[in-house]
Amino acid sequence: MANALFYLGRLGQLLGMWLLLVDVVMAGPMGPSPRLFGVGVAVFVAGWGLTRIAKKT
Repeated sequence: MANALFYLGRLGQLLGMWLLLVDVVMAGPMGPSPRLFGVGVAVFVAGWGLTRIAKKT
């Protein structure tokens, strides 16, 4: 079960980094969208948290 949580967390980190990259690349003249940037950061941090929980188990 710990391995599944770890890999789910890594997947969340990859998804968060992808969202951040897409937001920065697709940014217009006003800069990146704060809502999408916030979602990317939240997904990344949630994935990081899952990996930390899985390592302690």
